[in-house]
Amino acid sequence: MSTKLIQVTLYDIPNKLPDSPGSANTWRTRYSLNMKKVPYQTVYVELPDVEALAKQIGAAPTGTRHDGVTPLYTVPIIQDHATGAVVSESAAIAAYLDKTYPSGPTLVPAGTMPLQLAFRDAVSDVLFGPFRGFVIEGIMPKLTDRTAEYWKGRLARQGVSLEALFDGDKVKAWEKAMASLRTLDKWFEGNEGPFIMGSEPCFADAVLAAFLRHCRMALGKDSKEWRDVGSWNGGKWVKYLDSFLPYEAIL
Repeated sequence: MSTKLIQVTLYDIPNKLPDSPGSANTWRTRYSLNMKKVPYQTVYVELPDVEALAKQIGAAPTGTRHDGVTPLYTVPIIQDHATGAVVSESAAIAAYLDKTYPSGPTLVPAGTMPLQLAFRDAVSDVLFGPFRGFVIEGIMPKLTDRTAEYWKGRLARQGVSLEALFDGDKVKAWEKAMASLRTLDKWFEGNEGPFIMGSEPCFADAVLAAFLRHCRMALGKDSKEWRDVGSWNGGKWVKYLDSFLPYEAIL
């Protein structure tokens, strides 16, 4: 893409795989940008450098650290060179894109933000909780060295032991992870289309697709675990992720 066309910079974290940068959170924004067809570029920032970058460009914190007081700065962050806006956090970015670039699909239709945020949080609770150990185990060796060391330190401060991710029973942990997909499948019962809101994808779909894509990267596309996910619920989740292939460009 010509640099003359670039309107937005997406700040993301790198890893060692050229086709799977970032995190589930940053993939929400990559999908959103691609769905809206907004010209953008990705600039990769090591995890320990995110706070300095955010302060430098004027990005707002997205929460607080584990002490509940210190501001926490995270990616995704976008910097819109056409308007001068700097926006943090994937849902806020989606709302900004709808307002600033109204053409294309609407990511957050009017009146749906509370429901979409509730879906985002439910995906985190129902899916990421059971899959967390497998995601951490799979992602850690694929991160760049500085980012991996920083993340290890952050997990340690949160009381997460890399040696005790599965409470001593990895088989049982995997059964719980797979059972969470059954819960997810029930959310789609009676739906009138393949996506959360019917026939067109929205921000909530970007959330789910981002989780599945990140999970596939963590587990390994050819792993037994990802084949398990692919066979669950009649292959629904691989088909769902495939529906986002048009929005997977890494620019």
